[in-house]
Amino acid sequence: MRGKLVEQDSTDESANVLLDRIKVERDQLIKEKKIKKTKSLAEISDDEKPFDIPNSWKWVRLGDVVSIKGGKRVPKGKKLVDYQAVRPYIRVTDMKEYTVSTNDLKYVTQDVYDQIKKYTISSNDIYFSIAGTIGKVGKVPDKVSGALLTENAAKLTPYDANKDFLIQALSSNIVEKQHKKILSQVAQPKLSLIKLRQTIIPLPPLSEQRRIVSKLEQLFALIS
Repeated sequence: MRGKLVEQDSTDESANVLLDRIKVERDQLIKEKKIKKTKSLAEISDDEKPFDIPNSWKWVRLGDVVSIKGGKRVPKGKKLVDYQAVRPYIRVTDMKEYTVSTNDLKYVTQDVYDQIKKYTISSNDIYFSIAGTIGKVGKVPDKVSGALLTENAAKLTPYDANKDFLIQALSSNIVEKQHKKILSQVAQPKLSLIKLRQTIIPLPPLSEQRRIVSKLEQLFALIS
């Protein structure tokens, strides 16, 4: 994530241009009331940047490149069921190896679904666990797209950015160190959504994001 894994291409559209396009996309989604307007995030100071990155890259806060929404707990007095009911309910324990394990899925009945149906996650999103085991990140398989999401995780919906690159960035030690520092200062081991939005990641040009993902897939294939 330092800009050394693949070659830079001078013809790539810069991360600054990408961010301008993302801002237009985000403003349109707010206008269409598909997402809520959130408070502007603070500029990133030089002291916050852990290392130098190429000129075509940009340090960004996570909330600048994804929409973030929390999950929802099962209503008081209600329970999940083992049989295949209305929708699956994804728990942190189901989050394994950058995906969702379907080996022990629990489901919600119709009455529970009716109460928390706004808190779904799709295959277009990324999950990120914020309580219990913090920092589990991955994709939602198509077969459980539309499942409900635990309150112990957040749903991240990327704007115009590569989902697989974001997953790798979020699983890096850059992010882990930031969150460990935050969690060491709080009594409850839970990462708030605002702190998640404020998380800093390096953002390459979109074309380079794809090259990085491709290179990582090649490397992972060699060691698997």
